[in-house]
Amino acid sequence: MKSSFKITSFFLIIILFASGYVFGQNLKEVNSIIIDNNTVTAVNISPDNSLVICGFKDGDIIAYETLTGKQVYEVKRHNNDIHSISFNKTGKYFASAGQDRAVVVWTVAEGKQLKTFYGGDAVWTAEFTPNGKYLASGGTDQLISVWELVSGKRYRSLWGHKNRVYSLKISDDGKYIVSVSGDNSLKKWDISKQLQVKTVNAHANIITSVAISSNQKIIVTGSKDNTVKLWDFDTFDNIALMRGHQWWINKVDISPDSKYIASASDDQTVILWDIASRRKIKTMEFDSPVKDLAFSRDGKYLVACSDNQIRIFTTGFPAVSD
Repeated sequence: MKSSFKITSFFLIIILFASGYVFGQNLKEVNSIIIDNNTVTAVNISPDNSLVICGFKDGDIIAYETLTGKQVYEVKRHNNDIHSISFNKTGKYFASAGQDRAVVVWTVAEGKQLKTFYGGDAVWTAEFTPNGKYLASGGTDQLISVWELVSGKRYRSLWGHKNRVYSLKISDDGKYIVSVSGDNSLKKWDISKQLQVKTVNAHANIITSVAISSNQKIIVTGSKDNTVKLWDFDTFDNIALMRGHQWWINKVDISPDSKYIASASDDQTVILWDIASRRKIKTMEFDSPVKDLAFSRDGKYLVACSDNQIRIFTTGFPAVSD
């Protein structure tokens, strides 16, 4: 029985590794947009894959056609670094979070400004709830605010972090927020109860990014301790520690099929990881620190930005529907 178990486990590992290898081989760069006289600080791809929307150090926001790189529109409301770009579930709106204390909601199609929310200090992260009623933001004031989109009023205030909130994500069921901070902690919040339900001292240094798998089983964190960690969504047990980057990590994201992780680092690389085998399957080199990245909503694309370049890759995998 023991011998049979070892053989079965061996072949399972081989299958998982092969799957990751195929993903790495299928990843192809399809477009590269070079930026002159500005620095890219945030990037994301619209849910219909038609536009890559970028935020810049001077506060500009520019939308490009994904496959041609043609500029569609340029808008300005922020006057300093934009830290994140995120989309609502329908793909009609996006939110930009900035160093100037503002979170701005825009239409995706034409970049029309709809509403502005203000944090107590620089805002580093903002996300829509799945039902589209609320927007959660966090930043240097250590507070997570949940805003009513229609009224503009603050719906919930979540206090608990003891340093800047760098990143937050909302679970697909809309019940929970997970957040990470300069206090090295990972926290989970019940939105309706305005209650912190889980916390763990997750890394040895500042945690810069967090992501939740679409099956709501795994949380991924990236840190200035140069590591990526996997956590059980329910228990907060540490599942895996993954080393490979040589400098701090700026962003992590999980593919919509919950199989792969992408991590962006100041070491000028993006690393792709296989979640099942915990293995590194591909490293992509850039010419400068990689500040942001994101998988497309359907998993067909991966977009990443370094200081003066935006690169778009096809994953080669079938689209995942919502």
